Amino acid sequence: MPRGFTWQTYTADNGITFQTLVDADEALDVTRGWGAAVVLADMLPRGFRERRVYGVSASSGRRGSTRVGSLTASLWTGGSSTFFVEANNGTTDTMTVTSRVGERRRTAH
Repeated sequence: MPRGFTWQTYTADNGITFQTLVDADEALDVTRGWGAAVVLADMLPRGFRERRVYGVSASSGRRGSTRVGSLTASLWTGGSSTFFVEANNGTTDTMTVTSRVGERRRTAH
């Protein structure tokens, strides 16, 4: 598996695309919906929270979460019901999706 982070494209609910750093292993997982980076594109705004999927491991009982790069990603639409997370000791654990939380933007008061 690759190491480090790569720039990827996040597509917001309104269709606007932003660039953000994503773990290189997660960027290769097509079920998460990350797009290829675009040179000189806008960065993810401060205070913006990407959509996220939460899950639990059947084997270890650990809980985990991952960001999802687009609304059409199979992990977001329900086409895929599992995802992997990497533990501190370098092992990977498969999580079964338990919930999904949409993106949030900080707004001025």
